[in-house]
This record gives sequence, C-alpha cells and structure tokens, in this order.
Amino acid sequence: MSKSPHNAKISKSQVTQWEVIKNCEYADNCLSKIVTLYVIKMAQLSDLYTSNEPEINTILARISVASENVFLNKAATIEVMENIFPYKFNSRKKNNISRLEDLYNYLCSIVGNNLPKEMLESLVREYKDAVNLFKAIT
Repeated sequence: MSKSPHNAKISKSQVTQWEVIKNCEYADNCLSKIVTLYVIKMAQLSDLYTSNEPEINTILARISVASENVFLNKAATIEVMENIFPYKFNSRKKNNISRLEDLYNYLCSIVGNNLPKEMLESLVREYKDAVNLFKAIT
C-alpha cells in the first residue's frame, strides 16, 4: 500500500489532492506577472490509495500577481474553472490575503469541506513569495 502524499486529504469516500504550478511571464526582459495555478483533483477512495484513482472532478484556480498588485495595492486576479467554464472569482475583501482566504473557503464549499488547511497556507505562501520577488527586483 502506498502512502498518501502530503498534499492530499482523505475522507471516508474520496481523496482530494492538489498540486501547484507556477509560471513567470516577462515583458521587455522584466518580470511582469507571476501566475500560480492550483490543480485540485478529487477521486473515489478505494481500499488501497494509488495515484491512478479515477477522477471524480478537477477544479483549477489561477492566481495572477503583477507589479501593480504589489506596488499599487490592486487586487490580484483570481480565476476558477469548474467543468469547462472559467470565471473570475470575486471577493469583497480589499486585502489580497483575505481574498485568498475567501477563495479557500469557496473551494471548500465546492469540494464539501474536503481541503486541508495546508492548501490555505500554500495559497498565502505562494502569494507572499510572488510579492517578495517583485519587491526584490525593484
């Protein structure tokens, strides 16, 4: 039996796992945007956990951080894709960290509160890393 990875949460009936993909975009040899893509996969739980489980659902969350988000305190762009239709995630919060907390709570509502707190920590950590990178290059 293989162990479940650290980025997975196992409930009675399903396994929820996520991975992070980061991409840096450049314009005129300068960093212009950092895009972080979260791929959240849910699968039925069988007697033995394997990464080959058939997927029930996949949700994508894309967070784009540009220099204006850091220096002009503008809201980071957050998009969610369920099924085949992407849509912009809206939050009334002005602080980007609070907006990421709203995103985490929204994603939990989609997957039935089956996301570990480590994912929220990952959302905040990746955002802070992007902010620090922009601040370091100016």
